[in-house]
Amino acid sequence: MSPTVSLVLDLVMMGLLVATIAYAIILNRQIVRLRESRSELAELIQGLNDAMAKADTSVRGMKATAHNTGEGLQKTIDKAATLRDELQFMIEAGNTLADRLSGFSDDRSRPAAAKPAAGRPQGLRPLLDELDEGRAAPPPPVARRAPPPDDDRPRDGEEGLSRAERELLRAIENRR
Repeated sequence: MSPTVSLVLDLVMMGLLVATIAYAIILNRQIVRLRESRSELAELIQGLNDAMAKADTSVRGMKATAHNTGEGLQKTIDKAATLRDELQFMIEAGNTLADRLSGFSDDRSRPAAAKPAAGRPQGLRPLLDELDEGRAAPPPPVARRAPPPDDDRPRDGEEGLSRAERELLRAIENRR
C-alpha cells in the first residue's frame, strides 16, 4: 500500500473519530438532561401523591360532616313532623270544639220547632235531640276570662313549650 493511500485512510478515520466523539458529547449532554428531568419527574409525582392524599383526607372529612349534618337534619325533620301532627290534632280538636260551641249557641237562639236536624254535627245529634225534648239540661254558660298578659314569659307548667304551644294553651284556657 502506498503512503498516500494510507494517509488518506488515516485522515478519513480521524474525521470519523472526531464525528463520533462530537456525537458522543451531544448524547452525553442529552443523557444528563434526561436524568435531571427524571429527578424533576420524580418530584412532580411525589407532589401529586401528596396532593391526592390530602384530597382523600378532605373527602373523607366532608363525607363524615355531611353524614352528621344529615342525621341532625333528619332528627329536626322528625321532630317537626311530630309537632305538625300534634298541631293538626289540636286544630282538629279546636275545630270540633268550635263547631260544638257554635251548635249550642245556634240552638239557643232559634225556636225549638225551627231547628233543622240536617245542619247539626253527627257527634252531637243525641245530645241535641235530648235538649230538644227537654230531657237534658243545657250546658252552663261559657264564662269569659280576662285576656292573658301580652308578655311571652312562660307561666307555671309552661316551661319547655314553644311560643306557639303557650299561645294555643292560653287560647284554650280563654275559651273555657
